[in-house]
Amino acid sequence: MKIPAEVPKKFYTLRALAALIALSAAAAFILRPHDFGIRLLAFLAILLGLSLVRRSNILVWRARGDVIAEYASNKSGRVGPLAWTLAATSLVAFGVSYYLLHLDALHGGKQVWPVYALFGATLAVTVTVGYVVMRTFR
Repeated sequence: MKIPAEVPKKFYTLRALAALIALSAAAAFILRPHDFGIRLLAFLAILLGLSLVRRSNILVWRARGDVIAEYASNKSGRVGPLAWTLAATSLVAFGVSYYLLHLDALHGGKQVWPVYALFGATLAVTVTVGYVVMRTFR
């Protein structure tokens, strides 16, 4: 099967953009390693670069006619009980960590670990609730 001419162009463009984003994230992290906001932006840039790489792979797979296993396995769109449990647990962890951050702020904000706990809980909520939403409304 012949792949259309625009697919390799999009593939290499997305890969180059992902590499550029990853290099800028690495440079930002190296230049400002102790700044939490810069670290967060660098982490998000790396995730964006990885999603661009995934998108470029999907372009090639669709052009070749390959079936993506994750989409072919569950076409019903139903979310299993494990995903709902993880989403609910991560929401509770987010609430608890936000409350701990609030308590720390009331006492002067001298501890750093509540910020990291809230960051981890935010990542967990984003991943689990995002999975449930995308699975439900796809």
